[in-house]
Amino acid sequence: MNTLSAQTSLLLADHFDGRYGPGWGPGPWFVLVPIAFWVTVIVLVVLARRRWRGHHGESTLRDVFARGEITEAEYRARLAVLRETRR
Repeated sequence: MNTLSAQTSLLLADHFDGRYGPGWGPGPWFVLVPIAFWVTVIVLVVLARRRWRGHHGESTLRDVFARGEITEAEYRARLAVLRETRR
């Protein structure tokens, strides 16, 4: 083995731990990917719950109107308010 290949081998052995490749470990991706995944899951759950709540109010209003407790004018006015505030 010549001196250049011996030096190269020593240099690689010094900076390669055999598991993750060159460097000091898996790097920031090892932490950032799971955090990004869970943040995405939480955001989707929150958005789904908000959307469901908006439709839940409309179905309650529809039931009240079907029972005859409010007039059609009141139903349409309240429905417009529900849809306006949902955005």
